[in-house]
Amino acid sequence: MIEVASSMISEAGSSSFRIADLAERANVGVPTIYYHFESRTQIIAEAQMANYFNMTVPLHRILSKAETALSTKEQSTFWDAVRENFQMAWHSGATDENMGIVRLLLDVYSDPKSRDLFRDRLDIQFARWVAVVNDAKELGWVASDIDAQALVAVLWSATVGQVITVGSKFVDVSAEAVSDFAMKMIQGHH
Repeated sequence: MIEVASSMISEAGSSSFRIADLAERANVGVPTIYYHFESRTQIIAEAQMANYFNMTVPLHRILSKAETALSTKEQSTFWDAVRENFQMAWHSGATDENMGIVRLLLDVYSDPKSRDLFRDRLDIQFARWVAVVNDAKELGWVASDIDAQALVAVLWSATVGQVITVGSKFVDVSAEAVSDFAMKMIQGHH
């Protein structure tokens, strides 16, 4: 049911999502849906959580690439992975007619159970990135005065927050510009 709901929301957005349509497409009765889910809000939240984690699969691969590069001490591969992550994350924060990532996060956060589960899963990814930054600091690849937690929090938040600046006459930042800025900041270049 979550797979079908995720697909429906990806196609048409969450505002038009209907339980009756889910029942029809999933080939189940409405009572079956309500046996597994407390509300429409919970179904949407869980479906959007699935959409988020499907959308971020490539980012997880890049994180693994950075971790492997650290363990094998392949500095150029590490920086390629970090740059690729910035660019891909920036693109994933973009908006569309359904409000993209912002709508997705609002939907997830509208259900307390889903919100807590989502935060727990994100904490795993945050912890991995913080460890990557700290390990790179130990190798001398990242400026020693960088606060790894602050860096990860700011850069992740910026990818989502970019929806505010999309279309601005004054702020038009490309994924490449963000990547270049972050790389200089992390590496300690001025």
